Amino acid sequence: MKFQTKALYNLLRLNYMSDPTISCESWQVEDMRKASTEDLYHRLEILGIELTKESLWQLSEGCDTPEELTDALLEGTHNAKIDDQCYLLIFELWRRFLPEKQSLSIFCDELDLRIFRYEHNELQSDEEIQDALANLEDILDENVDMGVEPSETFARLSEYLAHDLEGFLYDYIAEQVDADNYLYAQELLEEFYPFMTELVWFDFIRLRLLSLNDIAASNELAEKIIKELKKSPNLDLQLEILRFMAETGDRSLFLQLVKNTLKILKKEEDFLDLLEVIADFYRRLDQEDVEKAIQTIMNRRQAKQPLEKINLKDPDIKKLKLVLH
Repeated sequence: MKFQTKALYNLLRLNYMSDPTISCESWQVEDMRKASTEDLYHRLEILGIELTKESLWQLSEGCDTPEELTDALLEGTHNAKIDDQCYLLIFELWRRFLPEKQSLSIFCDELDLRIFRYEHNELQSDEEIQDALANLEDILDENVDMGVEPSETFARLSEYLAHDLEGFLYDYIAEQVDADNYLYAQELLEEFYPFMTELVWFDFIRLRLLSLNDIAASNELAEKIIKELKKSPNLDLQLEILRFMAETGDRSLFLQLVKNTLKILKKEEDFLDLLEVIADFYRRLDQEDVEKAIQTIMNRRQAKQPLEKINLKDPDIKKLKLVLH
């Protein structure tokens, strides 16, 4: 994955916040938004660049982005470390004093911040992330209107973000479904689906929405997803779909996906997760005999280590196949 400079430092800071033992210099992980304006100018002066608010405005007239301004001010220098320090300081000054010149890097820096705050429950209101996503839609659509392929548009924009944007969009839209915000979830899905690469994950969200009103159509989509996953298995997604189908799914499709999933188990904890989902499915159907048989298998395996490698010829897998019907 390629990262543009600001996104790279945002990513380093995120990693540092998760693990402060990471080796780095303080300026590389500093939150520049907390620095005073005077401090930003002073630090630039120490690095050899004299700027004021007035000269910043004047110099920016010939530049469209903080990257262009940095290149102009650093022309002829050959010290990558100093260049990056200057860039981060100039970027923050641009963000504060040139809001009318919102470059892609400035927009994505703000989007990164809002994603972080959303994931850490620090937003003052949901409108902050909703507005950011609406602006994201506009940027993506504008590029497509200019003839850029959706996949290329999304890939280019993602270079300016520290977060996994596609992963965030999946989680966020799925959370809207969880919260019964079905219309908004459908709107987001329709807008962003053409730009995604892991379409089968977003097809699962479509499946969840379809199942609310059209069981026949949702079963058709479920069958399509299962076929796709048979060609390109994904254990995490298959378990997610099975958890959903355990509550509302078609029996034959559920069992088909169970059998496909049994073939790709890696660890003991995966097998136990699958057994629990299957037990829930038969509990819903009031088939206590099958549920008890599965519970017996689970109890027998409690002493095993969660990360222990699973043997696909394990006798309990064979016993499970015999009780499934």
